[in-house]
Amino acid sequence: MTNTVTFKIDEKDKELAQELFDSMGLTFSGALNIFIKACINTRSIPFNIKAPSLDQVIKDRLKESEDPLNLSRKFNDVENMM
Repeated sequence: MTNTVTFKIDEKDKELAQELFDSMGLTFSGALNIFIKACINTRSIPFNIKAPSLDQVIKDRLKESEDPLNLSRKFNDVENMM
């Protein structure tokens, strides 16, 4: 017996994953089934999951802060800012 599972994935990630799976002769469903079987067999996620390094987080935040779209508009006084 099989079940259908629905989940959300970024469109570009799905395209890239589909290309990868196609190159391996796998369907998207087949690749996900392999992942799930590996989780069950190892009773874990079959790869390391790590938070990004603090250095990378700082670099990302600095890059975001340099984007003019992330800046607040200018205020003439505190009253207008509030």
